[in-house]
Amino acid sequence: MTVLARFAVLLGTSYVLFAASDIEQGIAAFRRRDFAAAEAALRRSLLRDPKRTEARLYLSRTLIELDRIPEALEQLEKAASDAGDAESRFQAGGILQALAARRLADLRRSAPGSAEAHELDGRRLELDGRLADALAEYRAAVRKDPERAGIQYLIGNLLWRQREMAGAESALRMELARNPFHGMANLRLGQVLLQNDQAEASVAPLERAVQAMPEAMPARRDLGKAFRKLGRNAEALAQWARVARAQPNDDQVHFLLGNLYRDLGRPEDAQRELKRHREILEKRRVSAAEP
Repeated sequence: MTVLARFAVLLGTSYVLFAASDIEQGIAAFRRRDFAAAEAALRRSLLRDPKRTEARLYLSRTLIELDRIPEALEQLEKAASDAGDAESRFQAGGILQALAARRLADLRRSAPGSAEAHELDGRRLELDGRLADALAEYRAAVRKDPERAGIQYLIGNLLWRQREMAGAESALRMELARNPFHGMANLRLGQVLLQNDQAEASVAPLERAVQAMPEAMPARRDLGKAFRKLGRNAEALAQWARVARAQPNDDQVHFLLGNLYRDLGRPEDAQRELKRHREILEKRRVSAAEP
């Protein structure tokens, strides 16, 4: 945000000086609690740049204030998936945790023991790193409401985090049987299959994940890995090049591209990518060593 725009926000004015950007207008409107204007400006910002994580996080907070919780959760999930830095992921997790705590307090008063209460308790426990307890709450939610949308994804995602691949696959397939276009469920299923050396089977869910979440770079990175395993090198190159453009400081994708270019007989491109890989790692090492 520019200095003048920040000054205008501090004054609480209804306008921002010198044609502030949509995200600046959105943040200013959010802070003065004009949530309708905030939503409109933030959505304009995301229409131009869907990878603008700050705009998506403020949009999620705006939707929470408007009591449009399912939409807020969708935006938070996208923000956490698209975020290219740990700070943005931390912020998304913090907003989700605060939302879950607020909603859970309401449910404990009005509907204790409901499927939603168990799910939100599970989300809170998962964010706290208490994975076994979170899984127990998710499964309690299933017992209360076996058809609850999204609950099998939460179970499958948690089991994937614990590297319990068989259980994760089963839960994710159950979720996708009800909602075939669930972007994150498709991504996790593709990752499970890829981990289990089922590259050919992983392509379809990973392609659906990319279709549902075109700006989610983990989906494109893993789709490229599946193509690479299948010898579909041109398709792998297309996916990884897209990731490298979107996330130029992603050391892993430069390493993958370097090896792929080498095998394609393009040594200069391979050297460029592997050099970039080493530079990123060295910069990270120096940064970590600084007091």
